[in-house]
Amino acid sequence: MKLVCKQLSGQILKDKVFLLLLFVLTALTSLSFFFVMFSIDGNMAVLNRMGKLTENQLLYRNALHSNTILAYNFFITLTALTAFVFLLFFYRFFRANKKQIGCIKALGFKNSFLQNFFTGFTAVLSFPGAIAGMIGGYFLSDVLLRANAQTYEVTGLTKGLGIFGLLTGFFVPAVVFYVTALLCYGFVRNTDAGTLLAGNDRQERVSWALKTADTISRIMPSGKRFPLRIALRKPLSVLLLLIAVMAFQVCIILGQSLNISSEKVFGMQTEGHNYEYEIRFLRPQTDSVPENAAAYLESPVTLELGTYVLERKITGLYQTGGLYELKNRNGELLAVPEEGKVYMNPELSEIYGVKIGDTLTVQIKNRPYLFAVSDIAVNAKSGSVYINGKELSEIEGVPDGAYNGVLSAEEMPGDEVTAREQRIDDLNRNAVSNKISAVINQAAGILAGAILIFLALYINFQDNTRDMLILGLTGYRTRDIRKMFVDVYLPVLWAAFAVTLVPAVFLARTIQHSLSVSTNDYMPFGTNIAVILTAFCLIHIIYWGVQITFSLGIRRVTGKRDITEVVNAE
Repeated sequence: MKLVCKQLSGQILKDKVFLLLLFVLTALTSLSFFFVMFSIDGNMAVLNRMGKLTENQLLYRNALHSNTILAYNFFITLTALTAFVFLLFFYRFFRANKKQIGCIKALGFKNSFLQNFFTGFTAVLSFPGAIAGMIGGYFLSDVLLRANAQTYEVTGLTKGLGIFGLLTGFFVPAVVFYVTALLCYGFVRNTDAGTLLAGNDRQERVSWALKTADTISRIMPSGKRFPLRIALRKPLSVLLLLIAVMAFQVCIILGQSLNISSEKVFGMQTEGHNYEYEIRFLRPQTDSVPENAAAYLESPVTLELGTYVLERKITGLYQTGGLYELKNRNGELLAVPEEGKVYMNPELSEIYGVKIGDTLTVQIKNRPYLFAVSDIAVNAKSGSVYINGKELSEIEGVPDGAYNGVLSAEEMPGDEVTAREQRIDDLNRNAVSNKISAVINQAAGILAGAILIFLALYINFQDNTRDMLILGLTGYRTRDIRKMFVDVYLPVLWAAFAVTLVPAVFLARTIQHSLSVSTNDYMPFGTNIAVILTAFCLIHIIYWGVQITFSLGIRRVTGKRDITEVVNAE
């Protein structure tokens, strides 16, 4: 039994590059999770134990909640990606070693023994990776802690990890990879020893791949047919490129969209907001306000939008223009809403699908009221909808003209006074939180793209090592061999970019909208041609970097003068 384990281990360890990629991916999966959670769990526990939180602490707690959701999204994505690479490894291993597996079965070893060996190998690889990721995440979490302390002006931040976070980061990936190995053994589980010893019907598969490649390449100009035929005869490499480009584009578009979202929200909350001070009162006031001020009446409400129940604010306007120029999407100034009508903010339209003309159910003081949506106020205050001030005063049972908020050009006494500088500072803080998330997104996209592109070319390189050596022995230069076996995937990369562009934009938008819903924070989606060009340039930089690596590999292979060196190494 020990000799069999030694033999199988030797076969697995031959593919050192693939094993290194698997270890790196398992470590990065844990790193992406622990990196964020070490900066969240301890501080969230402290905030939850505190009675009353300051405004900065409330903003910080909301940011922690958003980062938690983002961390789990990345954790799930990277776990799935790593499981996919495990699947590729086992698929290639079992395909290349069917005769050895058949020989072991013929000696009387049962499926349970082989299955336990491969699942044990997966555990041996994944647990050290998880430990390395946790250690790296512990130290890297300092970056987030310093950024949060500076952004939200909070002190006493600590590192901490809850039991649930620890178990999730360690055991969820391990279980997923274990199940992947278990399922992958199905490639040979039900195949008898005789069939395995006979070998795989490689010729039939190669013939099918060549026929498909030949059919597709015929539609291309004659000069492009041969390179395309070489690229398409490796469907697995093409599939990996598609997945790499898709994952890369989603992360880059999503990351840039978070930056654009911050800019959009900042513009919405400043354009038309011409007042210098916002004064709030705990109780409705009836005193007259100065000429350079505008009063409003505000109340917390519950909006019922199908399956969604949202806690928002409703604002009764007595006047518009001047200090607060409420605008619609056409840039037109909005007058005070008519009775029975409501202006909604862009969040309700973009995230929850409410349209102009729809009826909005609003719970005010536990009583439902119906309002018709008459327009979208693009520069509405965050989380606010607007109705006629007189109508809201009647609903609230206060005198006509009563107010609990004032927008003013000059400072006035009140229970809470917010200056323009403070309001803009709060907006900038929220923008920094989005920018941190954007950096994490784009870093993950570049990393995933680089690994998968490398893997696609590595599989092609590994399958063609013997051909490269033969070409080198016949006088072909490294550059010519690279063009034949590596550069042929550049047109495939272009095609993959074009094919996955629209699905990537749609998926990034769906993810961002789901983040808005889960965090209860409005994050409008946005992209432009500059984002697309940036993604296109970055993926080319990654490809060229990988290409240089494989040029060195080709030079190493063609430097061998004995073909048996390559054959024995395969």
